[in-house]
Amino acid sequence: MHNSDIPVRHTESELTAQGLRLVCMSDLHSLKPACPIPEGDVLIVAGDVCGYGTRDELNAFDAFLGTLPHPHKLLIAGNHDWPFARVRNGEGQSLIKHAIYLEDSGIEIGGIKFWGSPWQPFFCNWAFNLPRGTALAKVWAKIPSDTDVLITHGPPYGILDRVYDGEHVGCEELRAALPRVSPRVHVFGHIHEDYGMLEQDGTTFINAAICDGRYRPTQAPIVVDV
Repeated sequence: MHNSDIPVRHTESELTAQGLRLVCMSDLHSLKPACPIPEGDVLIVAGDVCGYGTRDELNAFDAFLGTLPHPHKLLIAGNHDWPFARVRNGEGQSLIKHAIYLEDSGIEIGGIKFWGSPWQPFFCNWAFNLPRGTALAKVWAKIPSDTDVLITHGPPYGILDRVYDGEHVGCEELRAALPRVSPRVHVFGHIHEDYGMLEQDGTTFINAAICDGRYRPTQAPIVVDV
């Protein structure tokens, strides 16, 4: 693990296998991180790059991505990212020029298999909302069992998913799918208040929300090696 000021729950250990360095962030909400973005092999952005969900915001974020040196950049949408929800059937990629957009799809980089999905439990009728239960279970059933790095916008239930009053708000169906997939790394955001990293059951879970609970972009990108 890098960035020593990042809160870590349970047992902390470094991923020591040589391979890819992942730089993870989420929930920028049209703001630039106050902390420097570290160098790495793959930049992962787990959604909510927009604030209000306009194309101008998305274009500005794409231009920002173009200034970053990472050789591979992966992006999924979040509940604020309306342009992707309004342009479907694989056309979302046309909105982004400086990253690979994943929507219930995957890519292999350096022998590591990535899978990205934007869905989360219904919340104020935002983009990529689905009701808890069967609809979300069907989405997570699409995740290949050999996925190494899983990228979702929202967290699984009970893992880095506490809001300000301590309530767990993550997805139960996503949590239920994890034993089948058993990813090495699971990157998400959405819940700004529970930013950090947790190692559990062989998976490194990363809530990479850049904005804190008051929408200040003060939380640092999280770096892991796989």
